[in-house]
Amino acid sequence: MRNYIPIILQFLIIYPSTVSSNLCSYCECDSLSNTILCSRPSLLIRTVSMLPNIQQLHLNNIILPQPPHFLFHSNLRVLRMSKCQMVEVPTSSFLALPGLEIIDLSNNQIETLPPTLLRSLKNLRVLILSNNKISNLASLEWILAPGVVLEQLDLSGNPIAISMPHTIFPPVRQIFMSSTRIESINSSFIVFKAQDDKCEKLQCRSLKIENLDTSIIKTLDFSDNHGVQIDISFLNIFENVTYLDISDSRLPSEFEDWLENKSRVRSLNISNCEIKLREEDTWTSCGQHLHSIDISKNNLKHLKLDRFCGIRSIFARDNLLSSLFIESTSVESIHLNRNMFSEFPTVPPGTSLENLHTLSLSHNLLTNLPKDAFFGYPALQHFDSSHNQISEIDANAFPSIGMDLISLDLSSNQLSLLPHPILPSLLLLDLSSNNIATLDPHFFTGLPMLQQLRLSSNPPLFSRCPTSKSPCWSDHLDELTSLIDLDISNSGLEFSLHLRHLRTLRSLLLRGNDIITIDANSLPDGLRTLDLGENRIQYTSNFSKLEKLRDLRVDQNPLRCDCSLYEIVPHLLNQSQVEDPTLYYCFSGSWQYPLYPYLVSVRPCVNTMKNFYSILITTFIISIIIVFSLVLGFLVYKKYVDHSHFIYKRISLTETAVRL
Repeated sequence: MRNYIPIILQFLIIYPSTVSSNLCSYCECDSLSNTILCSRPSLLIRTVSMLPNIQQLHLNNIILPQPPHFLFHSNLRVLRMSKCQMVEVPTSSFLALPGLEIIDLSNNQIETLPPTLLRSLKNLRVLILSNNKISNLASLEWILAPGVVLEQLDLSGNPIAISMPHTIFPPVRQIFMSSTRIESINSSFIVFKAQDDKCEKLQCRSLKIENLDTSIIKTLDFSDNHGVQIDISFLNIFENVTYLDISDSRLPSEFEDWLENKSRVRSLNISNCEIKLREEDTWTSCGQHLHSIDISKNNLKHLKLDRFCGIRSIFARDNLLSSLFIESTSVESIHLNRNMFSEFPTVPPGTSLENLHTLSLSHNLLTNLPKDAFFGYPALQHFDSSHNQISEIDANAFPSIGMDLISLDLSSNQLSLLPHPILPSLLLLDLSSNNIATLDPHFFTGLPMLQQLRLSSNPPLFSRCPTSKSPCWSDHLDELTSLIDLDISNSGLEFSLHLRHLRTLRSLLLRGNDIITIDANSLPDGLRTLDLGENRIQYTSNFSKLEKLRDLRVDQNPLRCDCSLYEIVPHLLNQSQVEDPTLYYCFSGSWQYPLYPYLVSVRPCVNTMKNFYSILITTFIISIIIVFSLVLGFLVYKKYVDHSHFIYKRISLTETAVRL
């Protein structure tokens, strides 16, 4: 009930003792970052006073119709009041906080701001008003302190419908206006879409470009304004912008020429745009200063970049790409998820992408990794080919030396056999959701640094080692001396693996197998997470030895309602789902009972054989003692009985006369 009773925090922080007893009892206080985070909906905050060292205050998901009253605090730099159902912000809200640099009022219900609200904030750099109800820009008067230039103004997600010719934006370097109902943009106006209950005339829903200080603007985000028409004249005015996001828009036919010859943009997002290319279905353009480009969802079929292109990151997801021709050696990452590649993309002859460290080809149509597949990618560190149709990997697909792969994702394919590559730097290997029947005995030899191994959802994985005494690939797991996470869920495992030798293992996932019994003696002592859910486990034993275990899952197992559960009680009672009888239950005979009531009353097992032996030994010892006592008593008795028949007589000292 305590969580639902409103708590009034009046004068929250005045003395250190008050902090520990009041604010930090209901909020999270981080002394390292000097931050306070309050996110309990039941809090009712009226007045806030903070210790001098506090620099950040986050009030999230708290009911605040308007900001609380702040007592004077000059050191507060960041104030976030998000998802607080705030309707208005009084003029005096921030007068007591002159040092504010970042104000976040996102995800509220604010419609307007007082003209002089920000006048006293001489250090203000960031103002976030995203996802509110601001519809009339003409009602906003951005009166800042003299000389203040905002680094960021975020109006994203506001239903803007009115903007008058006199509407002026404050001086700002980064403008974010995604999803603000923009209809078109040219060199003169930003025009918003008409709304029935608002002014529908063009002059009262247009923001003059000349009212923006274009000379200092470096970032423009007009994304998610579906179908907005971008005129080339607008791009010419903002040719000095370094970050430009105009996704979901209709681009002019001159866009490629502007990008190559005039633009200074470094990061460009034109995903899901309508654009007429010089070469149909083929992207070939590259700006002189371009470092990152997102051309996703543009129905592209071919991607070509010559060696003079200085681009570093390419995002071309959700297209129809089937071929790739990249000669640019500056490329560092290529993301080709959800395309139509049926063959592994290789580099042009004589080219080596020596700086490429990330290549993602997930959700394509690949069927194999051919010989020398990675020959042109000598510096590759992260490779993702998940969710393809790969059934074969050539033994020579990976080079024998010089491969610096850190992560390799081959999940959700059709692999049944794997070569054993030498990847000395590999930290993560994901082979889940395949048809792997076994692993080569030497497979783990070439992976000395592996920390995460995922083998889940390989149904035949243990088909060649049906019992714990059969030779099995898992016998070679001891070669992974750095392994931290191991996932063998949903793989048909019927016995408990002996993994005690994996001293570095911290997480073990065995969910969805057919394990019947589990003995903690077979598990490493340092284990912290163990998932045994959805197995056939009836008995557990020796879990008290896993002193570092923090998260144990045994839900949906046919546990027996007996004393064997005693050692796992501490691990289960702190779980929120343990009271759900559909997840946690136990059986007594053929009857099923909720597990939670039994856990509360279970007692430790008594070893009857052990007691029998102790009683037997005790009886034997007592018997020996009794027999010894009897024998000793008999000997003593015998001795004293013989002396009892002897009669002492007085010796005569007078000689009797003898007649001769």
